[in-house]
Amino acid sequence: MSLINNLKPASNSMATFYPISTNENSNDFNWDTVTNLFLKELYGLVSENKIETELKIFHQEFEEKFKHQVSDRQAWQVIEDIYFLNKSVAKISPKLRIFSLSDDTHNLSAERRIVSLLKTLLKRGYVYQDEVNNLNFIEQLIFESFEKMFPSNALDISGINSYLPKLSTIFSEDLIFLTTNSKYFLENIQLFIEIYICIYTAQLSIVINSWREAKEPEIKDCYFILDTERASRERVSLQRSGYKLVEKGLESIFPILALTESLQSNVEQKVPLWQLRTTLTDQDIEPLKKYCQDFSKDRGLPISDSDLLDLSSILDELQRLYKAQFAKGETRASRNVNVVRAIKNIILKPFTQSRGSAGTVFVLTQEYLLLLTNLVIGKREKLRLYEVIKELELRGIFFDKESRKALVEFYERLGNVEKMSDSGDAIYVKKTI
Repeated sequence: MSLINNLKPASNSMATFYPISTNENSNDFNWDTVTNLFLKELYGLVSENKIETELKIFHQEFEEKFKHQVSDRQAWQVIEDIYFLNKSVAKISPKLRIFSLSDDTHNLSAERRIVSLLKTLLKRGYVYQDEVNNLNFIEQLIFESFEKMFPSNALDISGINSYLPKLSTIFSEDLIFLTTNSKYFLENIQLFIEIYICIYTAQLSIVINSWREAKEPEIKDCYFILDTERASRERVSLQRSGYKLVEKGLESIFPILALTESLQSNVEQKVPLWQLRTTLTDQDIEPLKKYCQDFSKDRGLPISDSDLLDLSSILDELQRLYKAQFAKGETRASRNVNVVRAIKNIILKPFTQSRGSAGTVFVLTQEYLLLLTNLVIGKREKLRLYEVIKELELRGIFFDKESRKALVEFYERLGNVEKMSDSGDAIYVKKTI
């Protein structure tokens, strides 16, 4: 990867690495539609402009097949009403949720941007299976017919890079585990998407200004509480490494990612700024210096008095300029304000609550916590409590001592704990799948 030729100031975009738009009206998306679109990508199904046509063909062919196997003439109308007119067909398996998408395949730009980020979870060349059990005769017939007409395909995700590879890799393994439990996957895929996007955003906000380190970002401490807990200002971890830390970095996401895009505007496979930094050489100094000067002039911003002699000083100045263009009073200020507002009100809102003097904190409700617990235990039957906590931390979810006590109480109420000693030193957590 090298710097593009003829660097020129252009409009700001961060579409490659984050899905929120600067246009406030373009961020109104539906999580259910996001889920349907993602499942279409997951199984390598037909393109969106062919969905309705292909599903109509399947509907017709299945009707003919059913009538050939079942002589009762009235039986088909019952199947038609239950499974196709009422869209119950979409509840048979994850792949069949494509029937829920067929009615609305237009004006989905916001949903497609979210799915582009979610595609960083997909394993290259992997064929995701859609296997379900305990179907009735009709459902089994529909399922087998659909699988025959729409087999799962290996995924081509070349050119897709995550800004946070460690996090995406961990969640990609969780996704593979989920798809091996189709019924549970079908019930929880939307929750999985919502929690991943939230954690990705939180971690991105924390590390966005650390690109100078020129290395893959580690998972950073980000503290949550359970929704049944009380929060207070005395809980230092919540105050220091919780929502407030994330909020502090939100304003940097758009400028830094826009800078990242601008340096690779004509490159098909763009890489994160921290990775790009490792590829730059002294030959890039003069082009970057000129770009810095041209950008300063284009945006009407004063350039720093400090000497731009090396890569570090030039990139620091570009970062300053990219942030300065969105400063209060500048013509572009509202665009970054719109991005930050959308992140808070759409992406983070399901996971935040205001708790009096403690302010806004990250909160996990029972449904998200139970899903995460099952994910971290995975194929195993149970895990020690401290191992569960460590696995949650690998996914960007951290708990302080008070929350760990609440976590044990939650598991005890749920009935999925096993104590191996009276002292409670060896507490095992069992999955509920």
